[in-house]
Amino acid sequence: MNKYLLLNTAWLALALGAFLFGRSTSENSAEPAGTLIRKSTGKPSISRSGSQGGVTGNKGNASRINLGAGQGGASISVGDFLKERDPLLANRMFAELILSMDATSAGGIFEELKSRRNQGSDEQMTLFLRAWGQIDGSAAMEAVDEFRKDPRRQAQAGIAAISGWASQDPEGAKAYLATVDNEMARGVLTQGIVSGMASTDPDAATDYVLELDQIQRTQVAQEDTSEERRQWFDRGRAYAFDRQLDTIATAQIALGMSNATAWAENLPEGTIKASAFDRIADRFASEDPAAAAEWVRSHANQEYAERAVREVAEELGREDPEQAVRWVADLPETTQSGAISQSMERWTREDPVAAGNFLQDMAPSNSRDAAVKSYANELDGSDPQMAAEWAGSIADDQMRSETLNGVARSWIRGDPEGAA
Repeated sequence: MNKYLLLNTAWLALALGAFLFGRSTSENSAEPAGTLIRKSTGKPSISRSGSQGGVTGNKGNASRINLGAGQGGASISVGDFLKERDPLLANRMFAELILSMDATSAGGIFEELKSRRNQGSDEQMTLFLRAWGQIDGSAAMEAVDEFRKDPRRQAQAGIAAISGWASQDPEGAKAYLATVDNEMARGVLTQGIVSGMASTDPDAATDYVLELDQIQRTQVAQEDTSEERRQWFDRGRAYAFDRQLDTIATAQIALGMSNATAWAENLPEGTIKASAFDRIADRFASEDPAAAAEWVRSHANQEYAERAVREVAEELGREDPEQAVRWVADLPETTQSGAISQSMERWTREDPVAAGNFLQDMAPSNSRDAAVKSYANELDGSDPQMAAEWAGSIADDQMRSETLNGVARSWIRGDPEGAA
């Protein structure tokens, strides 16, 4: 198999891995603390079997936490929290189990979780593997191989384990990834490394993603392949980097919006920067639409901000579509047409007269044509004659024809005689 096909397989696998694992890795990366396993003082601890206050059981046996004399000598096992019907108590028991484990006891906990999958322990297994990865990444990844007969579960488990590893030892996780021969597995695990690095050092995770992007671009450029295949690869790569940037953006936002906007601004121009602006603008606009509008306005003449303009316009339009339309209309024309359509559609539904008056004052432009098209399409159900008149004012020949045809079809369905 040539390099090109291997690269495509890797990126498609990464897309699959992101789909299987959903957004849970992005949510994990938003935790600024990063470290799940920590030394505890005055809390349950785990030691080798036979030690005071420890966990009994090795690989293949039930693992149990001895809470010590201070708590009546009680103990907790995997089976205990799985049997617990109160979800709060069950979660607390599980947290005590994994927050206190060490490299010696982890194997036994893994075996019992694996054997009790039919009791609904998949979510706990994912959290456990991330915690184990922080303690002993190589052992956790070795355990993941036991799921090889279930590729979906193996992908989810692998991302969890290597994300924990990368959060504490990114170079070790990267070194492990370099030993993986299967390109599909390498593609899936890459997302886990990005997630783990983002949880503790989002800037280092960004550098890693940029490095991957450059490597992939160089390798693809060296391949002797068709333009169609290159485009197919570019789409797969763009999806993968979108997922990676989403993970890092979530972590940057957790550090503060000013930190996140500065991060996006400092990225190199291109698809990566566009993706970052899209992610930041979406969250920023939902929290503070006015501040987000000012931030995006300052970049609106740049191609990388096109998607961000649409995000802000959509959020402004939820509360005040007129404000959204007027905001977009004040931006450079190159970024207006893609964002003004949806806002004009909402404004027309709420107040068609005011929206029409605004259109009358707009100077001829591509943005006006896009706005008029949305206005006519929204109006054709209630007043097809008026919609047809507006459609006829569109300057672009093709857009005018398409809009008139759409209005005519709606008019004929609702009033055949009037349309005739």
